Amino acid sequence: MVSWLRVCLVMVLGPCSLWAGEESFLGVERSRIAAILERGYNLDLEVEGEIAELAAEFPGSPVPSLMEAGYLYWVQNYLKWDETMKVRFEEKAEVALEVAKAYLAENEGDADAQFAVGMVELMQVIYYVDHHRWWAAFWKTRSSLKTMRRLAAEYPDYHDAKLPLGMQNCYLSRPPAYLKPLAFLMRFKGDWELGLRYMREARDGGLFCRTDAGYYLAEIWIELEGDKRAARDELAKLVERFPGNLKFQARLAELDRGLGKQVEARERALEVLGDERLAAFPAIEGEALTTLLWSSLASQALELAVETADRVEVFLDEFPEGEGSQEWAAYVRAEAVLGLGDREKAVKIWREVAKGDDADAAKEAKRRLAEEVRD
Repeated sequence: MVSWLRVCLVMVLGPCSLWAGEESFLGVERSRIAAILERGYNLDLEVEGEIAELAAEFPGSPVPSLMEAGYLYWVQNYLKWDETMKVRFEEKAEVALEVAKAYLAENEGDADAQFAVGMVELMQVIYYVDHHRWWAAFWKTRSSLKTMRRLAAEYPDYHDAKLPLGMQNCYLSRPPAYLKPLAFLMRFKGDWELGLRYMREARDGGLFCRTDAGYYLAEIWIELEGDKRAARDELAKLVERFPGNLKFQARLAELDRGLGKQVEARERALEVLGDERLAAFPAIEGEALTTLLWSSLASQALELAVETADRVEVFLDEFPEGEGSQEWAAYVRAEAVLGLGDREKAVKIWREVAKGDDADAAKEAKRRLAEEVRD
């Protein structure tokens, strides 16, 4: 699930200069930041080294520490189950906040410096929400959003500040269950139309945050509005621009599957799973395997469905916290082997699934067994 808070993080990877005509952001050339961002969005695993070089070259700027903390957040988010990486992120985020505050103390009237502090705080909020640390998230949210509101009010063209405000208004006007604890603490009723306007302005008029605005606008359409077509249209633009981003590719494959484009979903998921970088991102692998499992079955690629069910089970053995379940993988295998002509084997598998721990899969397996008995 997507939190409106999570969107704020990616901006720390690419904070923007207030005025498009300026050549630098907090002392670092915008073109230099943009080049690193381009590589980062395409999941270039060497980008951490680029950030280290930036830190050595610009020791007085908060930009390198912001980018390092943001990079570590996404790495720990994609890895999900790596506790060491989580600790690294928490430590680097604290360092980034100290650096940003120190810079702001010496440059109080600098809007970009204010933005940087707000972004580090929101980065921490995202992490707290991911781990259900609601009280810590609440206090950080209050101060950081206050900064963004002030920037948006004082500088109407500072479109990057509108991105977190857009997410706040959209998600708190229609809060999903996982955000209700924070919504209760904030006592804020979002404005849906205002949120969409802010999102579009960030997407169309932002500098380094326009990619993130497009991605999370797609998530808003699917999660809060149920509009799969609008979500896919937004995401397809990002995939065209950043073909190396496995997260974007995997998400687009799943949206295609939801729209009934099973062959397209299957082929895109296969492309993601064939990428040599995938081993570094198990969460993305789990998403792509789930899409491939169901799209293979729906597109009648039955032998591939059986093979994918095997892969899903192996994946879940290694990452039990991953998406899906052993029972659903077995359920799909049964459907596939039935289509391949082995009714006896399919029935045997369904009987095992019906006794499994996944209640939904067990219910569906029982339904299929009843149908086979009637036939």
